[in-house]
Amino acid sequence: MNHPRWRLCLILLCTTQFVALLDFSITMIPLPQIQESLGFTPGALQWVINAYGVAIAGFLLLGGRAADMFGRRRVFLLGLVIFTLGSLLGGFSQTPAMLIATRAMQGFGAALFSPAAFSLLLALFPDQASRNRALGAWTAVAASGFVAGLILGGMITDLMGWRWVLWINVPVGMLVIALAGNLPVGQRDAAIGARRLDIGGAILVAAGAATLVFAFANSEHVGLSSPVTYGLIALAMGLLALFVWVESKVEYPLMPLPIFCRRLTGGANLVSLLANTALGPTFVVVALYMQEILGFTATQTGLGLLPMAVAFTLSSAWAGPALIARVDTKPVILGGMTLFIAGLALLGMSLAVDTSWALSILPGTVLAGVGYGIAFPAWTVAGIEGVAEVDHGLAGGMLTTTQEVGSAVGLAVGVAVSIAVLAGGGSSVQGFSYAILVSACMVVLGLIGAALILPGKASTLALAR
Repeated sequence: MNHPRWRLCLILLCTTQFVALLDFSITMIPLPQIQESLGFTPGALQWVINAYGVAIAGFLLLGGRAADMFGRRRVFLLGLVIFTLGSLLGGFSQTPAMLIATRAMQGFGAALFSPAAFSLLLALFPDQASRNRALGAWTAVAASGFVAGLILGGMITDLMGWRWVLWINVPVGMLVIALAGNLPVGQRDAAIGARRLDIGGAILVAAGAATLVFAFANSEHVGLSSPVTYGLIALAMGLLALFVWVESKVEYPLMPLPIFCRRLTGGANLVSLLANTALGPTFVVVALYMQEILGFTATQTGLGLLPMAVAFTLSSAWAGPALIARVDTKPVILGGMTLFIAGLALLGMSLAVDTSWALSILPGTVLAGVGYGIAFPAWTVAGIEGVAEVDHGLAGGMLTTTQEVGSAVGLAVGVAVSIAVLAGGGSSVQGFSYAILVSACMVVLGLIGAALILPGKASTLALAR
């Protein structure tokens, strides 16, 4: 903490991370108003959300490597300018195509500034104790950003109209840009003159992520068991496999495989991916349940998710970092994931047997929020532990990529499961319940992966070298 204005820097960096995750969810509640205003078809409407998620997921690795190569503050500012401009233009959208394009523009901007902000944060706090506290604040803000998007999305839509859920980013972006001169420049790669950005790799991973999300989103029309769905999933896996092959061959890969294949880094990213497949559908399902089953307004729906936001924030800011300091990252991840699974299971079963917010939603969401909040900072610390400083932007980009890919795929899978239940003669409530329970099963896989892959405390230091 040698930087003279570290508090201001921490606030600026956490603000941008908050906004990056907030914008994934802020358009969820006003979707009916957007559909009515611009004439979206039901199938295209979900791309208001997915265009942002796929863009940020597909280009985060490119953003992380660009930050390491060309200077963290420079890439941070470029991304923030693109994001702010996309928010401004998106609010003026007159057609579905324009809104989807500007949402993708927002996602691309966030893919540049988010990993740059992460590596700037690490540069500000070089010693382990202060870094863990800073990462606790970072993850607390990130954890609450998704929920805050749902809360603000409802309130802003009711008070000012849906366009303001995009325009609200403009003054925030301009303020951070104006104050960004206080941020450290950030270390550049010493071999910058000899390096090239792996554009081909970036296109492959973006195409693979987009195809995977589209496979489940398109199942609304063709069915989960359709050959078309299986074919698209196979194509997505092929594109991602080709990306891995290309990364093993190019001179300056977007994702150096030795970094990702480390047990700490690879295990943390696997946990992030699978845990976040539950996060997206949980928020959307609960929001839809409150509006369609309980008859809540947009604002009431946002406020109904507030306890989960508080649980996220408190657990990420204090409980998670405190436990990491005592027992290391792996036990914290395992304990937090276990609580997360228990909360999801309770929520999924409660939705099917009760129709009151206090009994069907509150207990499960709070327990899930506490569990996720505890585990989140632990897998973030594990994901960057032992990684060379020059690769911090890349490591941060990898973690956020798995987070965004997991949320986007989980949302598409949750919607597909709900629709499949309805198509089979089930009720909306049953569809919501099954979507949450399927999400819980994905987190179980993440828990198993964490137990098998992540090293214990005794071997962590050796593996981090």
